[in-house]
Amino acid sequence: MSTANFLPSVQSHLASRPSAARAVAPGAAAGIGTVAWWTMLLSSAVAMLTSGYLAWSSLTSSPVAGCSGGSVFDCSHVLHSRWSSVLSVPVSIPAVVTHAVVLSLLLSRPPTDSMQSVRWNAVGLTSLTAGAAAIWFVGLQIFALGQLCPYCLVAHAAGLVLAGVFLWRLPITGRALRWNASAAVLSVAALAALQLGTEPPPTYEVIDHADGPAAVESSTGAVNDAEGDLFAPPASATTQTSSIQPAAAVWVADWTTELTGALTAIANPAMLLGGQVTGPGQSEPQRTTASVLGGVKLATTEWPLIGKPDAEMVFVELFDYTCPHCQQTHRSLSEAKKHFGDRLAVITLPVPLDGKCNPTIRSTHASHQEACEIAKLAIAVWTVDKDKFAQFHDYLFESTPNHVTAKSKAATIVDRDELEKVLRGPVPADYLQRHVALYQKAGAGKIPKLLFPKTSTVGAVGSPQTMIQLIQQNL
Repeated sequence: MSTANFLPSVQSHLASRPSAARAVAPGAAAGIGTVAWWTMLLSSAVAMLTSGYLAWSSLTSSPVAGCSGGSVFDCSHVLHSRWSSVLSVPVSIPAVVTHAVVLSLLLSRPPTDSMQSVRWNAVGLTSLTAGAAAIWFVGLQIFALGQLCPYCLVAHAAGLVLAGVFLWRLPITGRALRWNASAAVLSVAALAALQLGTEPPPTYEVIDHADGPAAVESSTGAVNDAEGDLFAPPASATTQTSSIQPAAAVWVADWTTELTGALTAIANPAMLLGGQVTGPGQSEPQRTTASVLGGVKLATTEWPLIGKPDAEMVFVELFDYTCPHCQQTHRSLSEAKKHFGDRLAVITLPVPLDGKCNPTIRSTHASHQEACEIAKLAIAVWTVDKDKFAQFHDYLFESTPNHVTAKSKAATIVDRDELEKVLRGPVPADYLQRHVALYQKAGAGKIPKLLFPKTSTVGAVGSPQTMIQLIQQNL
């Protein structure tokens, strides 16, 4: 039925029952129908309330309930992306205003037909704008961000329903519809242009650790920070590492070290006078360490490391191999390594977002179900052959395999029997406990984390140039 035939029939029907129609819904008198009016009203109310919650979360920097990071559904990533604001204003605020206008228009009762027409044109403009904006932002989440915000999707779905119902009942003329639709599209196009032309905000946060690391509570509630500045690896690491090396090799290495020292002393007797030769029973020179979090030190030879232990610049990366943000940061870090060469080394400590080995995770997302096993596998590869660790580390990030595939790959990189021996032992799990302890010292929460001497970053570092600048500023 055309609009021209539809409106008179409804008006004729309403003329016989004006009081009842207006008692049910103000929109019924204009020919849109009670069901359609209520649908538009409820859709707009849902969109306004949801957008209001998101606006409050953005303005107060509060976490969004039930939408943790590191998965496909990641409100934090979406709400901190460049598309979450326009001219530094969260887009949820204009959304609240738009739906507040729709609600006020739907609930109003214009006294004349001309004002009724103006009202429905205004409802059409705001409804179609909400629908067009929903298409734009849903497309961004799918194609640009690769992650979704459930709360945003609820608001956008409500906006699409609002626009769809309006187009279905169409209480305005075709010409007015064309004008309103054009204005709505132009409005969203202007918003998109402003977002594209605005410098993207940083996807990470810099935290100052001038006061030192956070105290970590043990399972008994006592503060566990008795180890001082040196953050030691698990006690099982020394036993496991020594058991991998044949006894003869250790004996030869020890005597080679002593013979080298003796020959050096013979060649340069002055070193004896200066006490520069370490003989049997004397303490070895202090190992190279990396200082992070305002004073915590890690020996570069005792933790999984990419680069040389005596590199000029060393920092710590806390990550999860199954975390999309960590994968993004890994790509930037790989470019930074090429830039700095042997001057840079990174202590790479996996912190799985899996409650099976990380007690800070209360609910494990499906995408992280194998995070503990994959992290243990990486630690085992490093334990067996430190020189092959970088190759396997890059493989895990670049190929994102499941545990079975990753284990098969690891067996082609290092000795299979030694790998199985380490995996059956306590070392991988013990290392993960220490990684989680350092993660707690850094404040827990989101990953990836880059730990520098006095600061740390939290969140993805998506630009190689930004990564290079961070390293230069902090090291």
